[in-house]
Amino acid sequence: MAIKSLEQKKRQKILLFVGLGIVLAIVLILYFGFWKTTPVPESQISPGTGVDTVPKTSTATEEKLQKINLDFDFLNEKIIPFLKIHGNVPVKIDKNEVGRSNPFIPY
Repeated sequence: MAIKSLEQKKRQKILLFVGLGIVLAIVLILYFGFWKTTPVPESQISPGTGVDTVPKTSTATEEKLQKINLDFDFLNEKIIPFLKIHGNVPVKIDKNEVGRSNPFIPY
């Protein structure tokens, strides 16, 4: 019976270290991913710019965006003319047909 209790203590010790490792990993991920903010040097802040300004995109990103070619040839396929509109478009709804003013209150 003494052997079983030693095995249980050994397992608990291993589980304790594994649990502490997982908690430490989570804390590090949260710290470096979310909570740690790098301060912006004063030389990069120009007067009159707010915090919510969008940074300039790099030239590589601009070149990639200019190279995008949208292909609308699928609109010329044979199946498109066979599609039919069923019903009146746009749909008109009378004020009497509209639902409740607050749909979340119980009946």
